[in-house]
Amino acid sequence: MEKVLILSHVTAGVTTLLSGILAAFFGRKGGKIHRAAGKVFFWSMVWIFISAILIVSFVRFNFFLTIIAVFSFYMTFAGQRVLKLKKTLQPLLIDWIAAFIAIAFGLILFGAGIRYLVLSNFSSSFGYLSIIFGFFTANTAWLNIKGFRNTKPDKMWWWFAHMNLMGGAFIASVTAFLVQNGAFFQALGNVGWLLWVLPAAIGSPLIAYHANRYRKQFGVGKYANTLKV
Repeated sequence: MEKVLILSHVTAGVTTLLSGILAAFFGRKGGKIHRAAGKVFFWSMVWIFISAILIVSFVRFNFFLTIIAVFSFYMTFAGQRVLKLKKTLQPLLIDWIAAFIAIAFGLILFGAGIRYLVLSNFSSSFGYLSIIFGFFTANTAWLNIKGFRNTKPDKMWWWFAHMNLMGGAFIASVTAFLVQNGAFFQALGNVGWLLWVLPAAIGSPLIAYHANRYRKQFGVGKYANTLKV
């Protein structure tokens, strides 16, 4: 049973990578390929979260697996919910609960990271990892709560929220894949920390670039008055 659980978790991880690439780089945004790949990505991420919780609860505890699973799942969940909220602008109870749980998890993780660093004389990699993921988890959830309370959002707000959240989830899944398979990258030697940094260092600017391109296309933000009528 343990092997089946781990195998299913790994299979779902590979599936998120492939479907994420397909959704992000192939086909028109909102088109058939994008939507189909997005559904595969979402449900694969759901199983990654469930199987990760089962693994750390009944097989063996893995600190990294826990924080990546929670962070990436909340980003995926919120990114999917945005598509429902774009019409109603009325968050459901589950949206509020998920956001507050994510904030609580992020704050606890952030506090644990500080404790790890103090006890290790600021040499604990877990400490830095906890602070980084704790901050981004709590901050993402807080921004979502602020969005829930905004009854007059900007034009196409949901497009950019969906892009940022799903993009963040994909970056997290790539990071997890690289770190969990670090043995394949032993040639990096003492710069193995690059496995933690490169996905975000490459992915974040790409998301920002495309977000700016779509702002110009939709005529929002600093491009609000530049579209020809």
